[in-house]
Formats: sequence, C-alpha cells, structure tokens
Amino acid sequence: MSHLTIKKVCLECSDEFIAKSSKGTYCSKKCFKRNYRKLLKQNSVVIPKNKPIITKENLNSKHYLSVKEAVIVFDISEVTLRRLIKVNKLNYICLKNRFIFLKSDLEKIINHLLLK
Repeated sequence: MSHLTIKKVCLECSDEFIAKSSKGTYCSKKCFKRNYRKLLKQNSVVIPKNKPIITKENLNSKHYLSVKEAVIVFDISEVTLRRLIKVNKLNYICLKNRFIFLKSDLEKIINHLLLK
C-alpha cells in the first residue's frame, strides 16, 4: 500500500479523485466500464445484412425453386405447398433441410389442383 496521495482527474466523468497508484486514470470501476464500452462501440464494425428482394420477374428464369420462391411465383400459401410435400404429390430434392422443386413439376401439379 502506497502512502502517496496523487490527485488525478477521471477520464470518463472529469471528477477529481485520489489515485491509489500513479497509473490510475478512472475514479471508479463504473467509469472504467463505461469508457471500455465506448471504446468497443467506436472500434466495432457493423456489417448490415441486406437480403435481396425476391420478385416474380427475378424467378421467371429459374428452373428450380425453393419453398419461399414457389410461394411467390404461384401465389399459394406455404402451408399448402408443405401439405403437398407431406402427401408426396410433389417431386422434390432435399438439400441441407431445404426443399427444391423443379418448376415444370410445380406448374403441372398446381394447374391440376386449380382445375379441380
């Protein structure tokens, strides 16, 4: 324990305090944490996640469609599409827990369902 009394000014709150050592720059742990959080915010780089907007025009050239894309193209609900998968009326490929459909197969089945 040092017997020195060093008066310093806190970098965060600008209050005067007696430092316990010559290296003390903050009056309390609260000010230290506050300044640390500020530094983290200044140094962090935030990359925004912009998802592309899917429209029917973008999907017309595709031969294979995912569930969300098929819902947009054929104007049917996702529940209906998943029900068709469950009943095995649709031919699909499962890649990493994603269902992929051939667009021509979807057109045939949906047109057949709409004509009923």
